[in-house]
Amino acid sequence: MKRLLFTVSGLRGVVGETLTPDVILKYTHAFVRSNGQGVYFIGRDTRPHGEMVKSATVSAILATGSDAVDVGIVPTPTLLFMVREKKAHGGVVVTASHNPIEWNALKLVKSGGVFTFREDVLNIKKILDSGYEWANWDSVGKYATYERAIEDHIDKIVSSPYVDVDAIRQTGFRVAVDAVNGANFHALPRLLERLGIRDIMKLNCEPTGIFPHPPEPKKENLKELDEILTEGKADIGFATDPDGDRLLVGFKGMGLLTEEHTIVLAAPAVLSVRKTDIVVNLSTSMMIEDVAREFGVQVLRTPVGEANVVQKIQEIKSAFGGEGNGGVIVPEINATRDSLVGTSLILTRVAKEGIERVLGGIKNYYLLKDRVEVRKEIPVEKMIEEFKPQWIDTSDGLYLRGENFWVHVRPSNTEPIMRIYVESAERGFSEQLLERARAILLQS
Repeated sequence: MKRLLFTVSGLRGVVGETLTPDVILKYTHAFVRSNGQGVYFIGRDTRPHGEMVKSATVSAILATGSDAVDVGIVPTPTLLFMVREKKAHGGVVVTASHNPIEWNALKLVKSGGVFTFREDVLNIKKILDSGYEWANWDSVGKYATYERAIEDHIDKIVSSPYVDVDAIRQTGFRVAVDAVNGANFHALPRLLERLGIRDIMKLNCEPTGIFPHPPEPKKENLKELDEILTEGKADIGFATDPDGDRLLVGFKGMGLLTEEHTIVLAAPAVLSVRKTDIVVNLSTSMMIEDVAREFGVQVLRTPVGEANVVQKIQEIKSAFGGEGNGGVIVPEINATRDSLVGTSLILTRVAKEGIERVLGGIKNYYLLKDRVEVRKEIPVEKMIEEFKPQWIDTSDGLYLRGENFWVHVRPSNTEPIMRIYVESAERGFSEQLLERARAILLQS
C-alpha cells in the first residue's frame, strides 16, 4: 500500500521509510516556491521524530530565502492562528494528527491562516520535479523563535463574543481532559484555567509523544476518561487528538458521546449570537441539519477535508462550520478546526443552559463508519443501482442521499484506504446500508 500521501490534508508518510529528509526538503521547497517568499511560522506536535522533521523543514524554508519563526510544540490551530494574526506569508505544522506513531506529516498553511486548497496542491505538484531554486549565501532566510503563541491564541478565544467566561467561572465544574500526550498537553489545561475552571483532572498531559491509547479521539479509545465520566468523577470531559484540532466531549453519568456530537453541541453558542448558514462536509451527521432548522438557517456541504470546508465558509462568509469528526470552525476566532474554540463554546452553552437542556434537544441518528483496505475506482453504477438515491454528489467519491438516509464512499485524504459512512434514524437500517456498501466495494 502507498505510504506517502499528498492531498489538501498535507504531506503524510512513515518516518524513515517514505517521509525522509530529502522528501521533506523537496516538498517544502516546492511549497515555498508556490506560495512565495516571506515569513513562515513553524510548529510541531510531540512525536519523538518531530524535531528531525521540523529541522529539515526549517532548513528548506531558510534555503529558499524565506524567514522561519519557530513556535515550538503547539496545537495545529495555534499555528494557523499565528500565521493569520502576525500576517505571515505561510506556515508548516509538523504533525500526522491521528495517524499511528510511526507517521508524521507537513500540514501546509497559506497566508490568512488557512490550509492549502486543491488548486494549491496542484501547483505544488507541478513544481516538485522542476528542480531546485536556492537562495545565494547572502540571501538565506533568518531563523527566530516565539514563545507566546498559545497565550496569544487563548487571549483571542476568551475575548470572543461567543464565549462567556463569567458564566463558566460560576459553574464550579470539575473538568477532565485527555490530551493523548500530544500537542494540547499544556494548551487545553491552560485554556480551562483562563476560563475559570479551578478543578481540572489531567489525563495523558505529558509531552512525550508516546500515545497511551489509539490516538483518534473516539469513545472506544478513551476508556479511562469514559469511566471517569460514567462514574460521576467529573462533570464534563474533553479529549483531543495528538495535534489538537479535533475534540470529543462527554458528561457526568453519561460517558463520552460520539465525535459527531461536538459540532452539534458547539453550534448554538454561535448561532444564538449571530444567525449564519452552516458549512460542513458531506460525511457530517444529519444532527447538524436539526440545529440549522431550529435557528432558521441552511446547511451547505462540501467534500471532506478541512480546506474544502474553510474555502466554502470564506466564499459565503459563514460564521460557523466544521466537520463531524470533532472539528469546530469559527472563522472570526480561527479559520480552522480548533479544539480550544470547541471546548469554550460547549462550556459556554452548558454554563448558561445546563447539561440536561443542552442534551435534551438532540435527536438520535445512527451514523456508522467503516474502512476497507482497497484503493481503486468506486463502482458508481452498482452503488446507484443498489441504493436508488434521490440526490447524487460526486465531488468527493460518491455521496448518495435518500429521503431518510445517506451513504458516502470515498478514498481517504490521510490513509491509503477507502472510507464508508452511512446514516439513518434506525440502527438496523444503518447496519444494512453499511454492509451493502462494503460488499459492493469488496466484490468490484
